[in-house]
Amino acid sequence: MAEYEVWGFTIRKSASGKNIWPNELKWEATRRIREEGQSAGDVAAEIGAHECLVRKWSVADRRSRGEKFQVEGPAFAALNIEDETPAVEPAAPTRSTQTGFGRILCGSVAIEFPLGISQSDLAKLVQVAGQLQ
Repeated sequence: MAEYEVWGFTIRKSASGKNIWPNELKWEATRRIREEGQSAGDVAAEIGAHECLVRKWSVADRRSRGEKFQVEGPAFAALNIEDETPAVEPAAPTRSTQTGFGRILCGSVAIEFPLGISQSDLAKLVQVAGQLQ
């Protein structure tokens, strides 16, 4: 297996080629984010990791320290479509789009809809989803 060093820590590669990050390096990365104010992106670029992975380490570190995660405000925002011009309906869906679906993700909620849905029906769907909070 290949090895290289980052911040004095030895990083090994698994048989599949993935980096095996030592816990000590993860703690150092999260310390730099927490105490030095570095961004997860900067730390990730410095060590050669993906930013999402470093953010995951940071969240785990914060949780281990007892921090509570709370999102301020509602999960959905009101959607108002007030346009003086008439809505243009999409052309009849073709065979290739009839089976396609779109998805809007908001936190842990996913709203799925057929790609051929009209603008007014999509607005109604989002409005109803906002009332479910």
